[in-house]
Amino acid sequence: MPNAKMFPFKEISVTYKDGTKVKLVGEELSWSLQYGPSQGYLPLLKKMREFQKHWHKPMYNDWDILFTSGSMEGCSKVFEMILEIGDSVMIQTPTYDGILNALRPLMPELIEVVQDEDGVIPENIMKICKNKQHNNKPLPKILYLNPTGANPTGTILTEYRKNEIYKLAETYNFLILEDDPYCFLHFVDKKPITFLELDTKGRVIRLDSFSKILSAGLRLGVVTAHKEFIKKLITHMETTTIHASSLSQILLLKLLNSWNLQKLQQHFNEIQNFYRERRDITLSLIEKHLTGLVEWNVPKGGMFIWIKVNKIKDVMELTNKCISQGVFLIPGHAFNYDYSKLEQHLRICYSYATPEEIDKALSTLATLIHKKIKKIEENKNGVL
Repeated sequence: MPNAKMFPFKEISVTYKDGTKVKLVGEELSWSLQYGPSQGYLPLLKKMREFQKHWHKPMYNDWDILFTSGSMEGCSKVFEMILEIGDSVMIQTPTYDGILNALRPLMPELIEVVQDEDGVIPENIMKICKNKQHNNKPLPKILYLNPTGANPTGTILTEYRKNEIYKLAETYNFLILEDDPYCFLHFVDKKPITFLELDTKGRVIRLDSFSKILSAGLRLGVVTAHKEFIKKLITHMETTTIHASSLSQILLLKLLNSWNLQKLQQHFNEIQNFYRERRDITLSLIEKHLTGLVEWNVPKGGMFIWIKVNKIKDVMELTNKCISQGVFLIPGHAFNYDYSKLEQHLRICYSYATPEEIDKALSTLATLIHKKIKKIEENKNGVL
């Protein structure tokens, strides 16, 4: 461990938007710049356990937490610990491409579970498990879900379906990996119930992230699971990342100590209102420019709208044309395990661009869709 006296920093100060000032000096500064425990900074662990008890209310006592460098690292480390080559993993489809990329090197049998506007369909999970039993094959080991404001669809898995899926997990003995970075970016009347709130046996591994609600650059995520699983995950951290950023952890602790639960809820409400307004503006612009050209569902959370382009069997060429016109959309291929499948969907992100930029981008997209459809029809009619 290096001597902190040799670090070239005298103090670090941060000012919150409400004017609150935080200054790190002395021992706090030294700790924030130094190696720390792999599980996390002890005072922050205590504070975060209180956070989880308040917001997610674990049903059993033998749970614990661990800090990671964002929830993506948590997902990767869980997969690395649990999976062996050929193990079956069920994932909602379409799903976040980062998860697919984390799974590929581990070479599992990846089983896609389709979803509708209410999220993953439990009956499909049951069919997968029954089919495995019927063919005397090992049952799936884990189910990966992004239940709130899913990337890319914006769906929220209903409470009824969560209960049904948890029952299936008990029946067919698989783990549920609840990756929930958009938990506080929902647009429904109350916070959706989490799988952690339903779990009585330590079957759920929950991943939370501060990237969407505090800062993406802080790179802080939290794994909540049975304490025996967390012990093994700590060992994995010790031999890889070592620990999440000490500076980020102490800044988070300072904020949580400064803000009471009411202030946190106010912050979450502001986030929800901001993204709900962005969603509504984008939906109105989709209606303005793309009515008749695409189909879509209204996202219930998150940062994305998932659209299906009519009359075009594959959107890859269209996506490339958009990029050349300064419009960056993600083609649906990125959210499929098999990139080669024909894909009619595009993901629109409304989190960052201004309403004026979104208006211009969707107008450009509409023009390019019209041109593509015209070209398809000309080719069909033999027009050169």
